[in-house]
Amino acid sequence: VRMALFCVGPMTMNHSCSQLCFLLPSCVTRSAPLSLPLEVRELADTYKLPIHMDGARLMNAAVAQRVRASDILRHCDSVSLCLSKGLGSPVGSIIGGRKDFIERAVRLRKVLGGGMRQAGVLAAAGLISISDMVDRLEDDHRNARTFAQGIKMYATPFCEVDVDTVETNILLFTINSPLATTEEFCRRMGEVSEEEVAETGRGVRVLLLPIYGHILRAVWHLDVSEEDTRLALGKLQFVVNKLEQRST
Repeated sequence: VRMALFCVGPMTMNHSCSQLCFLLPSCVTRSAPLSLPLEVRELADTYKLPIHMDGARLMNAAVAQRVRASDILRHCDSVSLCLSKGLGSPVGSIIGGRKDFIERAVRLRKVLGGGMRQAGVLAAAGLISISDMVDRLEDDHRNARTFAQGIKMYATPFCEVDVDTVETNILLFTINSPLATTEEFCRRMGEVSEEEVAETGRGVRVLLLPIYGHILRAVWHLDVSEEDTRLALGKLQFVVNKLEQRST
């Protein structure tokens, strides 16, 4: 909030005029505290700014904190909610706000060519996302934490992870060994070799994303099960063991 206060201000010759406060309910692995929207609300009211919540991970934050989404949104003027990702729809987002805001949003969408015919097929998937897929986000959070615990158990000190920070479905961990770069580690996790099939009886591909430095990111969603997580941990052990054997 202090940083936002530094950024907010009237238009000058060198700066544009602030028009909106923009919030995220979850920052990477952790959920934002419930007190944050209220603190931002006080700042926004001072400068007469509306607050918009980017709700791409709103439901993850609500499930992680065991509150309703409306509790997080209490001090916001508008929200966008992504129905894909963890909620499982193939595509789509919805926007919420006051009646006049929605009317203006619908008109602007039309002006910009955003209309869509036969949208009911996608809307049907969106309804299922909202009604049936929110509670199961707990599964994604639990699987991410299980993988983090597996890293700590099977891959330390090659990899490092802070299990206590894993609150949602996103996991960040660090490659601490000079035996492999993050790019090589990701490549080995994502490929299947004849050696792996011969030793383990199956081939498993795990897709990881290098973020920056030695940090990697893994994300759980509807299509990654508890069994998939167990297999991914087996692949992690296999890759780490092979890299360590290479150095001896």
